[in-house]
Amino acid sequence: MVREILRNLSKDFSVEFRTRFALNVSIAFAVTATVSVSLTAGGVPFPSLVQSILLWMIIFFSAMNGLSHIFVREEDQATALFLRITMSADSIFISKFIYNQSFMMIVLAVVTPLFLFFLQVKVILISYFVLTILSGGLSIAAGATILAAMVAKAGGKGSLFSILSFPLLLPVLWVSIFATKNSLDGARPADYNSLVFLLAFSGFISAISFLLFRFVWIED
Repeated sequence: MVREILRNLSKDFSVEFRTRFALNVSIAFAVTATVSVSLTAGGVPFPSLVQSILLWMIIFFSAMNGLSHIFVREEDQATALFLRITMSADSIFISKFIYNQSFMMIVLAVVTPLFLFFLQVKVILISYFVLTILSGGLSIAAGATILAAMVAKAGGKGSLFSILSFPLLLPVLWVSIFATKNSLDGARPADYNSLVFLLAFSGFISAISFLLFRFVWIED
């Protein structure tokens, strides 16, 4: 299984860095949205709650542009059947899960500094802010992986993926927004219960997805 996971990961990263389609789309959206919001603000700082909402909306929709691509590409290029024949469903899910988590970390590494710079956001609780961003990103990628497989099997594209993902990931966005607000204004001590919820959500949805993936992926 480990060899299958590494082989599939190597293939996915090679294809992505050769074409850079999903990454370029996500980064282009993030840059465009951030600069547009900055120009609209005109140098006037937003309240911390508005800053948190804008940050997570940009992160969410930037990630949605790329997280579904890992399965949609297999269906579009007619390589999904080859994977079903040559690899176990568990190996495929784990490799795609790791890929999506890695992709999400790249999106976070690009979006967050851009947002902080262009909107002149000042972070009071820096360590809590970083942990919130990472925990929220992990939860989004965890929930998006199984949904990406379902959308790809249904012949859907990015728009359908975003519509399906938003209700499932709304608790993650809600908690992440208010935890981020807390880290920006520093009015209250860091509430690590929010981080526990995000990590618990990520673990729960990952376990459920792992159990259900074979039923979504394998055709009868």
